[in-house]
Amino acid sequence: MCFASAAVLVSSCGINTVSRSELEAVKPGSVLTYRYKKGDKDWFYADKITRIDGDTIYYNASKNESTKGNDVRIKEFDATQELSMKKADLLKYESEQGEEKKTIIWIE
Repeated sequence: MCFASAAVLVSSCGINTVSRSELEAVKPGSVLTYRYKKGDKDWFYADKITRIDGDTIYYNASKNESTKGNDVRIKEFDATQELSMKKADLLKYESEQGEEKKTIIWIE
């Protein structure tokens, strides 16, 4: 009983990330929230997908970043500049990437 409780606790306290199938299912209008390390803190920002053309995903980036993932300011997007990434690059964020341990934690 104690071992089962510990296993559930460890899995629920694990790193919040989205699954590969969730990443594959993004569509225009999806908002991707990222978490990464800067200094000794976790920081958050978001991207809003504007369109998908073949294997290229176009998006507007957050105007802001925050130390709180639920800060509404990270969902203020810069619509004056459309950025892009390849789908293969997006799928990498199924797990933490680089020294910053950057990952996608939510898709809305």
